[in-house]
Amino acid sequence: MTPSTHDIMKFEITFDVDEIPRIVERIKECHGLAFSAFSGCPISLTKSLERRGESRVKFDEPIYLYPVELNGNQAISVTQQPIVGITRDISPHGVGFAFDEAIETDYVIAEFDLYGAGQVALLLDVRWQRQTDKYAFIGGALIIGRGKQHA
Repeated sequence: MTPSTHDIMKFEITFDVDEIPRIVERIKECHGLAFSAFSGCPISLTKSLERRGESRVKFDEPIYLYPVELNGNQAISVTQQPIVGITRDISPHGVGFAFDEAIETDYVIAEFDLYGAGQVALLLDVRWQRQTDKYAFIGGALIIGRGKQHA
């Protein structure tokens, strides 16, 4: 993934909760394909026991986080460049991630690479974040929708 400079990015948001588990499974599947292609070894995305009653999978995937403001079914970026991050875990309900600067909005678009099949953008409701070092943060967010970038 190559970061791009932009003036304003706009995403059309779909709030279809039934679609989110399928998208998360596709992200995990593409991550496994990429890992196997580069390493020559299959990957097992094992479930972890979860205190929340849902299964999260340890998942290290580079992502771009676009801080956005919502306006109806549209998400509008508020920064000129994305925040660089990496996922820590993922489930159909949420994503844990590490990133390099504070998120100043309640929502972000997280862009995942689908290994040769484009990208998928998810709208995340940032529930928490904590600074762990000068340029290091961790956080967690609820997946609330899918974004489609406007041309």
